[in-house]
Amino acid sequence: MSRGFSHSARAIARRQGYGGLPIVEMGHPLAAPAREALHPKADAVVNEVARALTGDAGELRAEYAEKKFRGPENLCPK
Repeated sequence: MSRGFSHSARAIARRQGYGGLPIVEMGHPLAAPAREALHPKADAVVNEVARALTGDAGELRAEYAEKKFRGPENLCPK
C-alpha cells in the first residue's frame, strides 16, 4: 500500500473486522516515470511482503493490529 493511503487502508480493514490484516507500506507515490525507479521501492519491502504471505497468521495478526504507519510524506505541500 502506498504510504499516502495506509491510514485509510488500516481504517477500512478494522471496520471490516480485519484489524490485524498485514498491510505493507511502500513509499509514496508508487507511480514513476520509469520502471527502474520502482525497483528501490520494491526492494525496500520485498522481505516484509514475503513474510506477510508466508508467516504464521496468528503472529502476523497480533503484530499488524498494533503496527503504527508512518503516514504520507510530501503528500500535501505545506
